[in-house]
Amino acid sequence: MLRELWQRLARSPGDNPLQRHVDRLESAIVAGLVAAFLVAAPLLCIVAVHVAGAAAVRERGAERAWRPVTAVLQQNAAAGQVGVDGDLDTAWVAAHWVAPDGALRHGQLAVPLNAKAGQRMTVWVTPAGQLRPPRLTRAQVFEWEATGAILAPAGLAALLVVAGGAVRVMANRRRMAGWTRAWSATGPRWSSLR
Repeated sequence: MLRELWQRLARSPGDNPLQRHVDRLESAIVAGLVAAFLVAAPLLCIVAVHVAGAAAVRERGAERAWRPVTAVLQQNAAAGQVGVDGDLDTAWVAAHWVAPDGALRHGQLAVPLNAKAGQRMTVWVTPAGQLRPPRLTRAQVFEWEATGAILAPAGLAALLVVAGGAVRVMANRRRMAGWTRAWSATGPRWSSLR
C-alpha cells in the first residue's frame, strides 16, 4: 500500500490518459495530508513536551507545600486489600499519622506486601494532613514528556489516516457513480438483449 502511495505521488497528472478529475483530486489531498503530517508532527512533539513540562512545574509548585510525616501502620499488609488499581505488589492498609497542624489523621496507605502492623513509614501530606503520592521525580517528568512526544504525532497520524480514508470513500463513491452513468449510456449499445 505504501509503495502504491509513493508511485501515485511520483506520477505527474498527465501520465495516465484515463485518469479522472476525482483521481487527481484524491492524489492531491493524500499528498496534502502527508505534507501536513510532516510539518505538524514535529511541532506537536514540541508542544507536547512543553505542556508536559508545564504540568510538571505546576505539580512541583504544589509539592512545595507538602511535608513528610511518619505514619504508623495499624494492620499487616496481609490484612489489607491487594491489587487495587492493578498494583499486585502493594497492599492498602489502615494507618494513622499526625498532620502538620497537629491533628491526628487516619486513612489507607499503599505499602509493600511484607509490611507489618506498627511499622513506621514516611509519607507526604498537605498542610491539612491529606495523603499525597511521593514527590515527582525528574525521571517521571521525562516519562511524561516522552509519552506526550510519542502520543501527539501518533494521534495526528491516526486523525490523518481517518481523513485519508474518508477521502478515499468519497472518491470511490464518485467513481462508482461515474461508472454507473457511463455504463447506463454504453451498456444498451453493447447488448442485443433488451
